[in-house]
Amino acid sequence: MEDTDIVELYLNRNDRAVEETKKKFGVYCKTIAQNILHDSRDIEEAVNETWLKAWISIPPAEPKVLAAFLGGITRNISLNIIRKDSAKKRSLSYAESYEELDELMGGGDIEDEFDAKELENAVNVFVEKLPKIQRDVFICRYIYFESIDRIADRFGYSRGKVKSMLFRIRKRLKETLDEEGLL
Repeated sequence: MEDTDIVELYLNRNDRAVEETKKKFGVYCKTIAQNILHDSRDIEEAVNETWLKAWISIPPAEPKVLAAFLGGITRNISLNIIRKDSAKKRSLSYAESYEELDELMGGGDIEDEFDAKELENAVNVFVEKLPKIQRDVFICRYIYFESIDRIADRFGYSRGKVKSMLFRIRKRLKETLDEEGLL
């Protein structure tokens, strides 16, 4: 079933919308949750909450890219689960990538900094200008919180190459944000 057909089911409040969403995007959303949570009960909770949130959100929302819409919901729900149980359930790759960005931002509360719309827009523009492979690696690490090893396997690179690529991207991002007066 096409994404537009699934969205139409939601808009018409047809119960089949959730089932079709599960069929088409279940593995995708579960992968996002796994990259952040690593606990089967939390992963299941995040994915199930994604379906509920989609049902509640559509309408009024009419997502143009359903995968991105659902992925964003899953990511946010997973991060909220981590925040609730951060001491005992924080994943290593989430913690590492969070710390990498925290270092870039010069310490402080990165969540508050990322809430600033101006900073968010600057980061988005920076990422859009990256060459495709660098953009994909950046997104895997800092949006989907994939481990360095998983990214290396995915792109056929050594662990060291991925680490150095991410280091250089963070350095360029910091320079860009400094130039724009956002750091």
